[in-house]
Amino acid sequence: MLIFNTLTRRKESFEPLDPPRVTLYSCGPTVYRDVHLGNLRSFLLADWLKRVLSFLGYQVFHVKNITDVGHMRQELLDRGEDKVIAAARRAGMSSRQIADHYTKAFLEDEARLNILPADLLPRAAAHIPQCIQLVERLLEKGHAYLAGGNVYFDVRSFQGYGKLSGNLLPGLLQAVRVETDPHKRNPQDFTLWKAAEPGRELKWPSPWGEGFPGWHIECSAMSLGYLGERFDIHTGGVDNIFPHHEDELAQSEAAVGHEVVSYWVHGQHLLADGVKMAKSTGNDYTIRDLEHRGFDPMAFRYLCLTVHYRSRLNFTFGALKAAQRGLSHLRRHAEEEIWKGVELPSRGAGREWLEAFTRVISDDLAMPRALALVWQMLHESGLEDPLKASLLIHMDRVLGLGLERWPGLSRDTPAEVMGELRLRERLRAGGSFPQADRIRNGLESRGLEVRDTPRATLVLRRSRAEWRGLPKEISASGQVPNLLEQPDRYDFTVSLVAWNNGWEILRCYNGIRRHCSAHRVQVILVEGGSSDNTRDLLGEALQEDPDASLWLADHRLGEAASRNVALRQALGRTIVLMDPSMEPVGDFLAPMANTLENQGTGLTGAAGLVTRDCQNFYDAPALEAHAITLYCMAFPRQLVGRAGWMDERFRFYRHLDLDYSFRIRQLGYRAVVTPKLPLRSHPHTLWEAMDPEERARRSRANFYIFYRKWHHQTHLFSTQG
Repeated sequence: MLIFNTLTRRKESFEPLDPPRVTLYSCGPTVYRDVHLGNLRSFLLADWLKRVLSFLGYQVFHVKNITDVGHMRQELLDRGEDKVIAAARRAGMSSRQIADHYTKAFLEDEARLNILPADLLPRAAAHIPQCIQLVERLLEKGHAYLAGGNVYFDVRSFQGYGKLSGNLLPGLLQAVRVETDPHKRNPQDFTLWKAAEPGRELKWPSPWGEGFPGWHIECSAMSLGYLGERFDIHTGGVDNIFPHHEDELAQSEAAVGHEVVSYWVHGQHLLADGVKMAKSTGNDYTIRDLEHRGFDPMAFRYLCLTVHYRSRLNFTFGALKAAQRGLSHLRRHAEEEIWKGVELPSRGAGREWLEAFTRVISDDLAMPRALALVWQMLHESGLEDPLKASLLIHMDRVLGLGLERWPGLSRDTPAEVMGELRLRERLRAGGSFPQADRIRNGLESRGLEVRDTPRATLVLRRSRAEWRGLPKEISASGQVPNLLEQPDRYDFTVSLVAWNNGWEILRCYNGIRRHCSAHRVQVILVEGGSSDNTRDLLGEALQEDPDASLWLADHRLGEAASRNVALRQALGRTIVLMDPSMEPVGDFLAPMANTLENQGTGLTGAAGLVTRDCQNFYDAPALEAHAITLYCMAFPRQLVGRAGWMDERFRFYRHLDLDYSFRIRQLGYRAVVTPKLPLRSHPHTLWEAMDPEERARRSRANFYIFYRKWHHQTHLFSTQG
């Protein structure tokens, strides 16, 4: 077997320390919230590694830690930096309760993905004595020092620091971000034990006073404690390599005096719409999000099989739909259980397929090639179907799609369903096929596929993503037809973006219809996979309105992409981008149309902004402005062809209005505020729902996109107007 070792940066032949036993350690979750799909991809890597090793005859002993200890100081909690404690404070629970809740949720998520449970799941909070003993050992050996009640690891005392990540000390000295910690000898040193400040909940006694362990020492304490001073494999995501695994390697090897881990194995990032999956970008989807959208969680496992673990995987719901179809088709080869009683061949074509599969999975877990080989085998005309099914079930020991138990789970049919099936059989026997079909369609609308085979009628559970008649959804703005070349059919097109705010959208929509009936108004709403009743609420409200369209997206497209849907579909002479926090209390459209009739004016709205340096923006003191805010922004439809679509890197709404205002003004047009529009402003629910840290992260990301594009265009902001 070959495996890529991050430490040596090459594929190596796997040679365990004590064959056939293999020792495996995985960095588990920090249990302060639901793990997202990006986290789960790392845990799938460890699962496939374990399955391949078991398939090859090894006996794997797997330890996966649970991080349930906060690491930040009390004064940082209000910024949300200590994940366990901050989550507990927000929820009004103790840190222990938060950790227990999300540990249980994590194990449920792993079970949904058919991830084999670890042999041990040690919790960091239960291993504080081991952490203290390891810190004492490092102090005795001169690799650590005590200062200000804290214990630090001296990275200069460990000659090999940086060998895992490539962040060697000479370069690190120049690039390190200096922390405001006067007790450190060197900025690169990291904390092994932190003194507890007054009022801290999670703290323990130690030889250095009450405190708590640093982030990295826990994994060293638990891995050395359960797997010994030498073990075979350590897994994690690439974001663990530095500083977590680099520091873990240094302190472990410094403590024992020799190499501890033989193979470091890391999985690449999971992206979503091309950016890293994270809370700050609003694309941190969970298994529960997939289930809410009607997907089988195993479709995500299938999707991850299609891309090698060392390559980035770009997650989209369109790709997940394709994976759901692939999984469904694969299950069809196992559903009739024709493999039962069929022995695996010892020679011949069937054996050759099995050997080819073994070679592929042994080459650094080449799961995409393994999956492709499975499909080739299933389409092989020279093999009998029972043998194909038998090989498939055997290969699924590695794939982990649960094909052997799928039919049994699928056929756990309720008594009332069995009654409907018996009635259907009687109707079919009597020739009443239309009535029988109605029963079948009713069952399928509830996620049960009824399949008639020569042997029997099968009833199989299907996810909602496989049901017939699901509403058509878009995954990107480019999937929406572009109507820019068509003539104007309305006076105005109003764009609204919905996500978990149906009542707010309806307040704005109803105000438009109530007060702007003198105009021909097209309303375009884009709904981005809300987790509440927004979708149903809007669908019901708009179904009788021929001049309103509701575009359903399979996820949150991002602010710019959602607005682009409206720009592509707009048929109004004037386009108005509205935030649903604004409630029309009168005809606000006519005054803006009048403003746009002034020669040279290309942009107007309820409020304007000005700047002198492209960094700080202020309310415009006069009608002339540098930018119009997105709360209510209007411009002629004809300008879209020249200004272009909105920049879809702006997933958050902040600064998107600045960017598009500058694009219109760069064409030579003025931005002019229309004063005293009859609009009532309400709290911005999206903004209010975010914690300050998340607001800052998202706003900062959008600002940098804007600033890099425009800071050199001084003519757009050096003078007002």
